[in-house]
Amino acid sequence: TETLKNMAHYRMTTHFVKGLKDSRNFTTVQLTGHSLGGGIAMISGSQTNSSTIAVSSPNAMISRKSFNPPITEEQLNSLSFNLIPNGDIIPMMDDVADLFQRIQCRGPVNNPFACHSGVQTICEVIYRCGTGNRPALCECVKHGFPKPLKKNEDGRSFEEACAHVLK
Repeated sequence: TETLKNMAHYRMTTHFVKGLKDSRNFTTVQLTGHSLGGGIAMISGSQTNSSTIAVSSPNAMISRKSFNPPITEEQLNSLSFNLIPNGDIIPMMDDVADLFQRIQCRGPVNNPFACHSGVQTICEVIYRCGTGNRPALCECVKHGFPKPLKKNEDGRSFEEACAHVLK
């Protein structure tokens, strides 16, 4: 119906990405998003042959034929990657494509949406993979992650650098 067509946000994103690619001002267009935004990115990425990284997003393997234009298994399997925290209920919608990574979630077990938090997921990635030379997010301690022991490059301790968050 017309109402469903108007609610299909992926159509606007697909149109936008096609416009970027057709302009020839960009050699590469990559999409990313969290939750619904990641699901839209996976659909539009598949429709425009663009790589996509999604975080905690609903998947599209079963529903792929319902989109206009439809997307193929091959497109989803080769162009989309979904980072899925254990216990996150949103990515349980639909089946996953080939490229996904499950990660631990330290959220409370009695809160089904705790593992859907973008900050929680970023903190888990930082905790497991490190930050390189970048500072850790101050907010991560509020999500149950240990504070970094190393001083910041400017000589401040974690407590000094994150005083505004730790209040």
